[in-house]
Amino acid sequence: IMKAHSLSLLSGLVAAAALLMAPQAQAEYDLKEFRAESSISAFAMYLTPDNELAGNPGGGGVSFDFFFNENLGVAFAGAWADPDVGDLWQTYTMDLNLRYPVPAGGLAPYIFLGGGAYIGDGSEMLARGGAGLDIRFLPIPLFIDWSYTVLSGGNGITEPSDFGGLRFGTKFVF
Repeated sequence: IMKAHSLSLLSGLVAAAALLMAPQAQAEYDLKEFRAESSISAFAMYLTPDNELAGNPGGGGVSFDFFFNENLGVAFAGAWADPDVGDLWQTYTMDLNLRYPVPAGGLAPYIFLGGGAYIGDGSEMLARGGAGLDIRFLPIPLFIDWSYTVLSGGNGITEPSDFGGLRFGTKFVF
């Protein structure tokens, strides 16, 4: 249980630091305009594992996104959680992102699809997909998204199996 509290505290500190540093990291252009850009994100997440033993579904992570234009991009992410099922859950993913900026500015719904690796009691391949919203009409760029992850193994009783995840965080756009 100490490991879970330490992980939750670390995730909270990363998110707080990201929120405090976001105004200094803003680009020299209007953030409401979506364009070819890069960003680094810090996020907190809540998992909904299909596992009878999961008791603490919180975690966090970081990602690097690169958009080739205002609509198409790739994201590389690392996320960590300790849902009290034994080992720390780690996922390392690469996603293809498609976003559609709302013409009025400041909002962009997006969908993503990707794959990667899960590391816990063992390691497995994973596939995932989801949808979210990039919010930029506030002083600090934020995002919220939901994804569903399918693991290549796991029985859901003594081993992790497929899980959903809700992420909320901030972006440093440059």
